[in-house]
Amino acid sequence: METTHGLNVITLSDPLEGLLSRSLVESAAGLELQLEPGMQQRFLQVLEQGLDYCQAEGFTKISLLCDPRIRLQLRRLIEKPFPHLPVLSYAEIAAGFQVNPLVTLEI
Repeated sequence: METTHGLNVITLSDPLEGLLSRSLVESAAGLELQLEPGMQQRFLQVLEQGLDYCQAEGFTKISLLCDPRIRLQLRRLIEKPFPHLPVLSYAEIAAGFQVNPLVTLEI
């Protein structure tokens, strides 16, 4: 079932991407994604459910696709629970490259 032409991705709904963008806070270490603990836990649960669905459908090579402004902070958020899930931004996808959205995460 794995698609060999293109990139299989999990995307974020517009409201979720907006919530994550609004959760960026400037700190001494640079920009940080600061979600309230309950929202962070909910996001990680929804991401896990999305990954489980994709894997149940036979997809093993999956990336998380997001807005460039939140890519690094989102990677940091998920690196411990999902160390093998690449996080890419729309800006990193070459023009004309096929993107196969498998699931759109919503909270």
